[in-house]
Amino acid sequence: MQTNRTSIVVVFSIIALILTACAAAQQNVAVMDNAGMSAPASEAPVADDAFYAEGEASAAPLPAAQTARKIIARAEMDLAVSDTQTAVDTIEAKLAEVNGYVSDANLYMSAYGSSELLRGSMTVRVPAEELEPFMDAMHDLAVDVRSESVTREDVTDQYSDTEAQLRNLRAAEEELLALLAEVRERPDATSEDILAVYNNITQIRAQIEQLQGRKNMLDNLVGLSTLTLELTPDALTQPVLDNAWRPMVVARDAVRALLNSLKGLGSAAIWFVLYALPLLLLAAVPIILLIWLLRKALQWLDRRTETRRGKARNHSEEEAIGHDQSP
Repeated sequence: MQTNRTSIVVVFSIIALILTACAAAQQNVAVMDNAGMSAPASEAPVADDAFYAEGEASAAPLPAAQTARKIIARAEMDLAVSDTQTAVDTIEAKLAEVNGYVSDANLYMSAYGSSELLRGSMTVRVPAEELEPFMDAMHDLAVDVRSESVTREDVTDQYSDTEAQLRNLRAAEEELLALLAEVRERPDATSEDILAVYNNITQIRAQIEQLQGRKNMLDNLVGLSTLTLELTPDALTQPVLDNAWRPMVVARDAVRALLNSLKGLGSAAIWFVLYALPLLLLAAVPIILLIWLLRKALQWLDRRTETRRGKARNHSEEEAIGHDQSP
């Protein structure tokens, strides 16, 4: 019976702690939404008195100096540049000056009139406070800015909610750790009692890690703005005559084209001799046989006709001779 009471007390204590943590988190979020301010990014556990005071301490308004809006900025620019490779080198140098970096790049050679030029896009990350100066530098770099856009997303409420949940979960974790130590010290504690408290600690730690990962992601998006640059060679800056024209390359291309043509003719001849010619011969056999039969039939008809003509001629001569011999 004593063990059962202990288990019941432990279970009810855990339920009370979780309900208190949830109530404090909801009250913190409601107060922050009404005030429109961000909570401080404190990582220290909340004291026991503050945890059991129904969230009054965490819900207190903060001084304006300790709050800041959490803004995620994203921008896009379509730039016409005189030389894409030079522009890329300049962009990388500017990024090094402001402690930014290239997160993605897609550069490729593309047909541009009668030649091929480098073009593509780059996605860069720059500190939030350096976004506008960096975009001004891109204006100076480009021959023409074809389009430009900036979007900003306020995630202060999400950030404040995440911080409030983290504080309350860490406080609940501290209380559960203390409860786990207390249960272990009890002489009548069972392994089921210890395991029940430990399972709740494991669940809370998993929630803390998940929320901490979301907070880190928001910190990264807020601290570093994203800028997508589309780099296109400008037609007006291209030379009238391509200085990269090389006669030897043209001659080699002409020889290569000639060899390819000769190779094609040779391949066609081989196909004709080994493939088309046997098929033609097989198709010609019945035709030749038919022609031979027709010729034989015509010769037989000619001989028969000549025989008939000869008989008719002989008969006529015999009649003429008989007529001459009559008195």
